Amino acid sequence: MVEIPRTKLEQVELEATLELILKNAVKALRGNAGVVAVWSEAEQQFVVGASYGLDSKALAQLRPLLDEAIPDLTMSKESYNLLSELGHGTTLPISDQGIRQDPIITLPLQIADKSIGLIYILRPFKARAFSRKNRDMLVAFAEQAAIAVHNARLAYLLAAEKHRVEAVLETSAEGIVNIDGQRRITGFNLAMEQLTGKSREDVLGRECFRILNLRNRQRQSLCNTQCPILASSEQGSQTFELQGTIQTIDGKDVDVAMTYSVVYDLEGKPINAVINVRDISKLREVENLRETFLSMLGHELQTPLSIIKGYASTLAQRDGNWDSEILHNSLQVIENESDRLVNIVNKLLLAARITTGKPVLAKEEVQLSSLAEKVIRRLQTMTNIHRFEVDCKPDMPPLLADPALMEEVLTNLIENAIKYSPDGGKITVTGESNGDKIRITVADEGIGISEEDMEHIFERFQRTNRSEVKRVKGVGLGLYICKSIIEAHGGRIEVASKLDNGSQFTITLPLEQST
Repeated sequence: MVEIPRTKLEQVELEATLELILKNAVKALRGNAGVVAVWSEAEQQFVVGASYGLDSKALAQLRPLLDEAIPDLTMSKESYNLLSELGHGTTLPISDQGIRQDPIITLPLQIADKSIGLIYILRPFKARAFSRKNRDMLVAFAEQAAIAVHNARLAYLLAAEKHRVEAVLETSAEGIVNIDGQRRITGFNLAMEQLTGKSREDVLGRECFRILNLRNRQRQSLCNTQCPILASSEQGSQTFELQGTIQTIDGKDVDVAMTYSVVYDLEGKPINAVINVRDISKLREVENLRETFLSMLGHELQTPLSIIKGYASTLAQRDGNWDSEILHNSLQVIENESDRLVNIVNKLLLAARITTGKPVLAKEEVQLSSLAEKVIRRLQTMTNIHRFEVDCKPDMPPLLADPALMEEVLTNLIENAIKYSPDGGKITVTGESNGDKIRITVADEGIGISEEDMEHIFERFQRTNRSEVKRVKGVGLGLYICKSIIEAHGGRIEVASKLDNGSQFTITLPLEQST
């Protein structure tokens, strides 16, 4: 059996209803006072739901009789008792008019043959006992009281269930929006507030298409063309999904999947809908990343493979009469393009290792100035229009680091300096120590980087759409690898640049003592 209502509003409304029923019952039966008692499952006893004509002292005197005597009396069909006969030494209650009460009649409150309480009416001491006719009359009031208690309990259960559902929706990690048949927002949970930056108070009652405005990739509104709430259906309910972009309060676009659960009336007209809004920005980012990766990889692999195939096919011709110089040059091209392929694959493998976790560091003492000179000696064969300079302070101490990975970092930075300085110029590597840190800067006089591109320059497969950059071969992994390696060593990498005015990449690393 369920509990009696606990909210103040429901309790007040129930008490007022029961008091009115009691007042009418007392007058109809020519009584003097009355009580409706409701069974409490939690307390395992009857508790007073409402009273008429009795004060708190009189109710306290009746309290012991509610445990057994009065409930037993409700089952009696023949005798109509006096309070003074129900219990030994019973103190008769006094009504608020100062009159002792004795004759009593009581009936159970029943719903579907289940007892949920009882009602009893009292008359003054030595007044005439209640008759069978009085009992029959009380039945109607008992039914009214039972319905009132039952309805209050149903209202309590509905309110509790509504609260439970709202709590589930409110704490859901997914955004949830409720809309009515006119597409007005009737619910907006915390996850939606966090996703959009818009408060519930600002959006409730407003049309969802004005708040969310779901758009496709061509920035065309889907709300006014594909919203499921606009369509009728012969089915009782349907679920639809739309994917697109919504805008936050600060103008940021968010990729979302919106799943509509629509409820229709018997005529197939939509009544309301619950919309689950899922942020799929990361998923879209992965998809875009995959597309970019495949596109770049295909382009980067196609060129060396085509060159290798072309030269190999030429050299394989049976009627070819190649002198030693042509053979040497052709094989040199094949070797260079093979090295280029190996370099691409090595970068992909290293990026994959970094993505799945921090790279394992095999640390030893590394003199970065010597390592920079080694990398320059190897790379300066790539160009005859650049000048290289290493300017490191003589007191720069050795760094405890992974030499192979640090060489990878310097190689990527110096290679980029060469690639993105198509007109040549000076490439400088400077280094200094400052207390417990070492700082290395690779600077060029090349095409520079725009402010917009600098925000994403260390991301995987990130390459700008500038034509000068597109002409440079690469898969957009070098700086991502550099940043990951430096951060794995506990350092940081920064960039300073202006368009057409060169770039400076600065690495700062902590000095560690070898053990």
